[in-house]
Amino acid sequence: MKLETKLKNLPTSPGVYLMKDAKHKVIYVGKAKNLKNRVKSYFQKKTDDRLYTEYLVRRVADIDFVLTDTEKEALILENNLIKQFKPKFNINLRDDKTFISIKLEVNKKFPYPKVVRQIEDDGAVYFGPYASARAVRETLRYIHDTIPIRKCHDNVFKTRTKPCLYYQIHKCLGPCCELVDEITYRGMIDQVILILKGKQDDLINMLKKQMNEESNAMRYEKAAKIRDHIRAIEETVEKQRIHSMTFVDRDVFGYYMSGNEIYIEVMFIRSGNMEDVASYHFPIRRNTVEEIFRSFLNQFYSQTRFIPSEVIIPVESADAKLLEEWLSERKGKRVEVMHPRRGDKARLIEMAQKNAENVYLVSQVHEEDFTRTLLTLKETLKLRQIPERIECFDISNIFGKQAVGSMVTFECGKPSKSRYRRFRIKTVGQIDDYAMMREVLTRRYKRAVEEGDLPNLVMVDGGKGQLGVALKVFEELAIGSVDLISLAKGRTESNVTGRQVGEQVFIPNLSEPIILSPSSPELLFLDKIRDEAHRFAIVYHRKIRDKEYYKSPLDKIPGIGAMRKKALLKYFGSIDSIRNATTEQLIEIGKLPPKLAGEIFDYFHRAETALVSRE
Repeated sequence: MKLETKLKNLPTSPGVYLMKDAKHKVIYVGKAKNLKNRVKSYFQKKTDDRLYTEYLVRRVADIDFVLTDTEKEALILENNLIKQFKPKFNINLRDDKTFISIKLEVNKKFPYPKVVRQIEDDGAVYFGPYASARAVRETLRYIHDTIPIRKCHDNVFKTRTKPCLYYQIHKCLGPCCELVDEITYRGMIDQVILILKGKQDDLINMLKKQMNEESNAMRYEKAAKIRDHIRAIEETVEKQRIHSMTFVDRDVFGYYMSGNEIYIEVMFIRSGNMEDVASYHFPIRRNTVEEIFRSFLNQFYSQTRFIPSEVIIPVESADAKLLEEWLSERKGKRVEVMHPRRGDKARLIEMAQKNAENVYLVSQVHEEDFTRTLLTLKETLKLRQIPERIECFDISNIFGKQAVGSMVTFECGKPSKSRYRRFRIKTVGQIDDYAMMREVLTRRYKRAVEEGDLPNLVMVDGGKGQLGVALKVFEELAIGSVDLISLAKGRTESNVTGRQVGEQVFIPNLSEPIILSPSSPELLFLDKIRDEAHRFAIVYHRKIRDKEYYKSPLDKIPGIGAMRKKALLKYFGSIDSIRNATTEQLIEIGKLPPKLAGEIFDYFHRAETALVSRE
């Protein structure tokens, strides 16, 4: 009755609707130009040709909605709500690809290209984002090979007193030691900008002009160097060039469907050059291709990324004009979203489609090989079930200090980073890896039992002792359906024989460990998981250790933040100098307000004052 009442009273304005199940969990988020017409269409027979509509509606127990002024605002809000609630019936773009950019601080004296993950409004010029670190490395390698700009980071650049090896081999002109003037260096940065913009043809024309000027002035050595520079650029341009009608920036999308999955391929074309590709795949969940692309494109461009002049897609999209308006507003220039049926642009889509199919075929080969690996693991280790989901644990500490535990999860052979967990040891204060492992496993699986969230296989790093600890925890929590193993590293059997023993896998109810072949896919897979758990533990341990190391008495004084602490240490050089400073010195040298200077002085001398008063 509550749902029927809401359907009758829906407004006719634009907005976003949230469909919820009987447990009040959001299962679908959609946007509409007219909420009343759109939402009611789900509950009317034969009014919606999407295959999943009937399947979805059967699970809807309630609907909430948020009104917006325009459909464009509804589009943006829809993206935000999908990220927030992760509804099971939406295409949810979990974009785990780290998009990075190249930053040039052109407002500084001797800038150089930096790799960054955030784009800020700081006066610098940004290029990208790029879909892979490989693309960035290749671009920077090409720049450094052809243009002798600085390569060292700011902290090295500021403290260098003599030029480095790159100067000796003519790969850098030594701006760190003022061996090149700013005007000459700025000219090289202009060349870098042309390359990063994909305007190598403009760069070649500029260099040819310089070469002719040097030749006419009979500076033939310089002219020859510029000629070699031009040849290197021309060779690279020839390798990269995709022949197209115009040299505009484009994102070209293709897809391939198989069973219950869709594979989407994106080709990033900049000024006619293929710069990078990115691949995605999703479960279809009864969605049509049109609905998948509508949701995918909206989420794809809501990420921080470069917006091209043309977005070329393989299907018609009901949101194409809306997406054009939104992207044009973000870019500050006109953006076209198109679905070409013939010509060069249609051929680019064919290329993307073929790439998507190839990604699918490669994944199938990998999955078949990996399925065999999992089956072999099950048989060799006498497991009760195929280990499709594996959780692995490791402990990291230094003589019991800053002890932490880590858990990594692999699903169907791939890291599932959203399921990674970190544990700071709370109950063990001494060197006792067994007790630490016991605490971590108990905390993890007490909750897992309550939530019904158990894996197929649990692996601990260590030998029989660690396995015994895990067995006791499982007995206490009455876990009997999960397989358990421990993986011990290779060792030397004795100093006399010197015989090497390979990796050992210990399993319950078996006195001797199982030795897998060192080159077997099964052992390589287990090693990969164990190493990832170790890496994850070390990273967390190092973070805590660094935090403890950098603790300062200043942290305990109200009003002293990170920036002020850094400034005080810079002015005085050490904590001891701050401790020995007078209030006047803290005000004058430390540039502190009188009240804060007095508090710092009182904090450091409170113990001495108390001692004097007692005497």
